[in-house]
Amino acid sequence: MHQWTKRFKRELNLRMKLLLLFVVLILVPLSLQGIVTYRHFSTTVDEKTEQFTVDIVRQINSNLDRLLKDFERLSLMPLYDQMVLSILGKYDGDMGSATWVSSDDYMKMKLYTSANAYDRAEIRGIHLISTSGILFSNVDSMAVASVWDSRQDEWFEEVNRSDGAWMLIPPHEPSYYSGNATEPYISVARVILEPNTLKRLGYILIDIKLDAFRNILSNLNFEQNANLIIIDSQKRLLFERKSVSDLSTYNELLEKNKLEAYRSNQKIALGDQNYLYVQHSSKYTGLSVISLTPINVIQKESRELGTFTLWFAVLCVVILTFIAVFLSYRITRPLIDLKKNMIRVEQGDFNKRVSSYSNDEFGQLGRGFNKMMDEINRLFNEVFILGIREKEAELSALQSQINPHFIYNTLESISMMAVQKNNSEVSDMVSALGKLLRYTIDKVDRLTPLKDEIRFVQSYIRIQQLRYGERLQVEYDIDDEVIDFLIPKLILQPLVENAIYHGIDGKELGGTIWISALRFDNELLITVRDDGQGLAEEEIEALNQEIRTQPSYQSWERDDQQSLGLSNIAQRIMLIYGENGELTIDGSLGQGLAVTITIRLLETGGAKHV
Repeated sequence: MHQWTKRFKRELNLRMKLLLLFVVLILVPLSLQGIVTYRHFSTTVDEKTEQFTVDIVRQINSNLDRLLKDFERLSLMPLYDQMVLSILGKYDGDMGSATWVSSDDYMKMKLYTSANAYDRAEIRGIHLISTSGILFSNVDSMAVASVWDSRQDEWFEEVNRSDGAWMLIPPHEPSYYSGNATEPYISVARVILEPNTLKRLGYILIDIKLDAFRNILSNLNFEQNANLIIIDSQKRLLFERKSVSDLSTYNELLEKNKLEAYRSNQKIALGDQNYLYVQHSSKYTGLSVISLTPINVIQKESRELGTFTLWFAVLCVVILTFIAVFLSYRITRPLIDLKKNMIRVEQGDFNKRVSSYSNDEFGQLGRGFNKMMDEINRLFNEVFILGIREKEAELSALQSQINPHFIYNTLESISMMAVQKNNSEVSDMVSALGKLLRYTIDKVDRLTPLKDEIRFVQSYIRIQQLRYGERLQVEYDIDDEVIDFLIPKLILQPLVENAIYHGIDGKELGGTIWISALRFDNELLITVRDDGQGLAEEEIEALNQEIRTQPSYQSWERDDQQSLGLSNIAQRIMLIYGENGELTIDGSLGQGLAVTITIRLLETGGAKHV
């Protein structure tokens, strides 16, 4: 890992190092500030949300106290009305024994209960019940029974056992209403006692709609995703406002017997959900208000802040990264330009100069580079002409080795033909020889079109075919696209000559030579292949190695004429093209040889060459 890190640092350029430095200097403070700010704000928001929930629960309980105190005072009103007491006293008796009531008493009690229930939408009904079961109510007579036996409702037993104190009955469905109620009612009840004798005269029941509790919540900003439970001192459910998911938490708390196990303002787990448990109990009513708010709801603002902080940080990082890229580019641009110019100099272009200057260290480097290039250019101009003259002399020496060798072989062929045939074919051979001599003497340019070189080779082959007859077959595969490409003069004839004398001459039945020229991408490929005797793999490798070592032409003065011709051509190609040209040999023993010249192409002035 350490080695990889060191290698990575070495391979980074200055621009990337500056960019990484800028990014690190930006990201580290920005990330630390974002994390610290988010955690502080998140904690503060969560604490304030929890405190807000506690305050809401206390306010709900306070509003319940005011509401129930009002109902308590309302339940005390009959004790101070002599008419109500006297009418209830008329119908004293055992519960369920009453059968009738006078219309006058009924109307008086109707007016009394209706007056107390006036403009109180949360009250379903106010009922005054005698001990014998006569029921006086503000509710329409068609909707409520006039005589009611309380013994048929179990919930009334609790009222009957009381001693005159007011009490709150959990949700129930009284049987004195006609028809089915849409939902149960909560009742404030009290036994009515004669003030002087404390004799039981009857009961008062105030039926409260559950809307009274909903109205309390509607006036407060209570979380819609939270559950609210109101229970009495006996842990009986009076009201439950479920969350939007409509899941009841009261039953789960009751089943697990945890309604009093938790202390207020703590986090609990119910099912697969975590809640903030807040409970507040009223000393006056004995009611407990419990709020269960999902933790994810409390932390919603924190998550929104986190999301906002994250995207804002990403935006800042993107903007600052662009700024860092721009700054690193501006800072390193002089060095990049200097590096590009140095690469061009390495490739042989000594005319490059740094054009922009500044007064900093980069400007000093640019001025030093320009001075160095001026000096190199001066020295190059001094030695350039000498170098060219040396190469020209070397090329002339190489060609002087090829031409006498070629003329000697040609004259020998003419002599042998004249002795053996003694006919007019000698004139054809001499004519072909004249063409060859004119080509070698008249063409003083170093480069010649490929089609002229092919004609020269064809003249040479015509002479050789007069000697070998049908034993020598030659096939051409020249692409029309490359016939005008410029190539060095006299590079194909030595290859054909080697193919004849070292490949086909020793075979009794002769052989075939294939000459091909084609363009492959940006390279010109010229191949001379024969099906002669060939060479062993080791000999071919040694021959290629000898060519690649680029020996001087003086070292080629030996009896191996095949190596001489190939080495001459390879040396010429390397002197003219450098790394853009090469000669390679391939083949196998008994299968012939293939010599390929590869030249990279450029287009200049309409002609195609390197």
